[in-house]
Amino acid sequence: MNIPIGWLIAFTAAFGGFVWLGGEATQLWVPEEFLIIFGAAAGTLVASNKWRNLKNLIRSFGRIFVRAETNKTANLALLCLMFELLQKIKRDGSLSIEADITAPSTSALFAKYPAVLKHNRLLEFITDYFRMMMDGTVTLSQLETVMAQEIEVLNQESLEPSDSMITLSDSMPAFGIVAAIVGVIHTLASIKLGKSPGEIGASIASALTGTLLGVFSAYALFAPIARTLEQNAASDVKPFEAVKEILIAYYSNFSPLVAVEYGRKVLFTDQRPSMSELEAGVLSTSGTSLRG
Repeated sequence: MNIPIGWLIAFTAAFGGFVWLGGEATQLWVPEEFLIIFGAAAGTLVASNKWRNLKNLIRSFGRIFVRAETNKTANLALLCLMFELLQKIKRDGSLSIEADITAPSTSALFAKYPAVLKHNRLLEFITDYFRMMMDGTVTLSQLETVMAQEIEVLNQESLEPSDSMITLSDSMPAFGIVAAIVGVIHTLASIKLGKSPGEIGASIASALTGTLLGVFSAYALFAPIARTLEQNAASDVKPFEAVKEILIAYYSNFSPLVAVEYGRKVLFTDQRPSMSELEAGVLSTSGTSLRG
């Protein structure tokens, strides 16, 4: 959500300074340079990514302007759900949650946590590993290994959009140079037409706008996008890591309370509900005490 504010500050400082020096805003409007730079950037982005990553990039790009899906409220719902599932297993046995795990969309227990239900990938992650635990033949080390492997894949996929934007950001100054060279070639070729020094100077200035645009867009536009996508990717993986730590702790014979605390601790500080918030959340959704 900080990107529009940051862009506004960057544009105001850069172009406000240009005008303050005596420049005219119309001097920076060279659509031919824009076409060369951003056309080359778009083509390179398409050529260097699979369709899976392009779709993921478009989806991730839209999320940088809206409130993050992974936040304290969503994480609180996840922790409450995990506690309630584990508490139910402890009280009534593992078979007591079989119907909930098999069909979470029709489960009254899962229905209390819509933030988790709408997160299909996380929901699948939770139900898959509860099934493995209920099977009873998987050892602790095997469970931990396979969960770590899946989280690693999730992390790699989450970072693909930011990696693409980092590559694009690094390429923008070069595309700016390409646009400038094209403009200089055109200028030099027009000398034989008898253009005046003033016209030639204006043409060279237009060509150099490409270099300016390439460098500015690299560091003021695309680099912040890449960094934001990277941060979003890190936040997206944290709920999966929390589920992993909770299940591993419970599989190690810790109580539901302690197991959920293991998961709570891996969440980012600003997205982590406090123990009192967790206790209030469990009480409001399940009607039981966190410590009971």
